[in-house]
Amino acid sequence: MPAQSNSPPLGASPATGVPSGLHAQVLDRAAMLASVEQDLDLLRELAELFFAESPGQLAQIRTGIAERNPELVERCAHTLKGALATFGALRASAVAREVEIHGRGAHLEDVAAHVSTLEAEVAQACAALSDYLREVKSERTPR
Repeated sequence: MPAQSNSPPLGASPATGVPSGLHAQVLDRAAMLASVEQDLDLLRELAELFFAESPGQLAQIRTGIAERNPELVERCAHTLKGALATFGALRASAVAREVEIHGRGAHLEDVAAHVSTLEAEVAQACAALSDYLREVKSERTPR
């Protein structure tokens, strides 16, 4: 049995352990930068808001399911969908769209099947966005 390592794989982000090439699949960087007109300071501000607000949005979706409140599910999923699209997290945004549609139709049993996927996609988007911002900051920092 090979020895276990706690180190991230080669070519991986040290912060997340996710291979850096996978982040390119999570975020469409061109779309992300276009959405903020190449303004990295604005991107950083929006990202900080998203990092702070997205856990609450996800929790509210779970609450909406538990309390049989489709409007809450729809509203929170809509908010996440837009934010994720801003960051070029198109796969995550598509999952949020599915949750929004099921919430709008009051199909909460269908929403429940998508919530874990949405949570995983949001976590991947956050990790990729965080890594990207760290990468950009190190490139802008004079040496």
